[in-house]
Amino acid sequence: MGRYPLLILAALAGFACEPAPPQQTSGDPHGTLACAECHQGGLADRSVASVPQTSCMRSGCHADDVPKDVTLASVRFTHWEHGATGDMVLECAGCHAHEAGGEPLTAGAGTCGLCHADALAGSRGEDCRVCHATPNHTGYTSQGVAIPHEGLPWIEGGCLRCHYAVSRPVHEVSLTRCSRCHDDVARATEAGIGEDLHPLHAGNACSTCHEEDNHRIEAMSSAIDLQCASCHATEHGVDVDHAWINPSTCESCHEEVHQGPQRLVLGILPGVQAAAPSNHFMDGLTCRSCHIPSSSTDANRRAGTSEACVQCHRPEYATVLRWWNQGIGERLRLVDRYLVGAEDAVRGRGSEDPGVQATTRARSQLDLVRTSGGQHNLPLTHRIFEDAVAGAEVAYRETGAGVPPAPQLGRAPRQGICAYCHYRLQEPGMSDAMDDAFHREVLGRR
Repeated sequence: MGRYPLLILAALAGFACEPAPPQQTSGDPHGTLACAECHQGGLADRSVASVPQTSCMRSGCHADDVPKDVTLASVRFTHWEHGATGDMVLECAGCHAHEAGGEPLTAGAGTCGLCHADALAGSRGEDCRVCHATPNHTGYTSQGVAIPHEGLPWIEGGCLRCHYAVSRPVHEVSLTRCSRCHDDVARATEAGIGEDLHPLHAGNACSTCHEEDNHRIEAMSSAIDLQCASCHATEHGVDVDHAWINPSTCESCHEEVHQGPQRLVLGILPGVQAAAPSNHFMDGLTCRSCHIPSSSTDANRRAGTSEACVQCHRPEYATVLRWWNQGIGERLRLVDRYLVGAEDAVRGRGSEDPGVQATTRARSQLDLVRTSGGQHNLPLTHRIFEDAVAGAEVAYRETGAGVPPAPQLGRAPRQGICAYCHYRLQEPGMSDAMDDAFHREVLGRR
């Protein structure tokens, strides 16, 4: 941390502590100590006092048992004389603090960003994992899709794919916090203009004046935080403007309208633990990368068309979206017929029947593809088709009857093989496919 003049930093205050008999705290080794044994300074009679390093390092306390290295969050670092080579020398009380009274001392990662601001600035995804080593919370997209962070396949080093802008921690301190110690704030600040006040407040906790954990997510991928104004210019005779419109205003009537496409893009299916995000999402594309204004659509809206494909790819790729949609439609019809037969076979059975559960799950995911566009995540869409067929087979077997031949879905599409582009089941002899010269070029062959 560099040096900060008074007008920016204000003043660091001290611990609040009543100069009273010891507060007994179960399990706290400091619970039998009187406050004055550690806290010192001219403000002790006002329930505010610093803890000098000598208090901690005197004989009988921590003089001989300070650990050399410790691990906090997922970082192992030198504990003894930590920060001794920086612009400001840290004392024990800078990190180890407690509330007024007999609360135990704690040392968390909340104040680390005051010195290690660069690591919290969001410039590298791996930096997030320093403190958020095992994120296990569940967030929600703007459309209400739950995102359980524990076990997400892209979370390792890839936090910035969703949280692409994170603010730097703020060092400035409000002058109002000075009043916790100083009766005449104006006089105190005037006397210290241009001075580094840290030496005058040695023994005080950094968090006494500085706000902890004050870096914030400033921007999210549109696949997570979908703003209505990104696509809709005018609705209901009103201009949709980023400056005032809130998605919740629209969602009061259009609830979860884009939830399906979000699920497919992020690869998060109801009842399926493992996520399978689309290749385009992982490559950094946003919703507006593919959904562009088109002369064939309402000018107030954006549509996903082949015109967007050739913005990134060679002109030959303009036909791929059509092939995808044709192949998805062919498989939807085949799988739907097969699933309808299985649903009829188990009709009337209870909801606990394995066959009913299998067909219900398959129908839900098949409807997701039908209503939300399988082109948003072609490999996952193909897996949904395969899972729906497998669910139908479970239902057929539960009836004790034979299992009809399953529809042939062709090879699973994945990047690097022909089926990723040529997804139609009935390719007409590749007559409208890309020519051989193009294939040799994109494959690196002559």
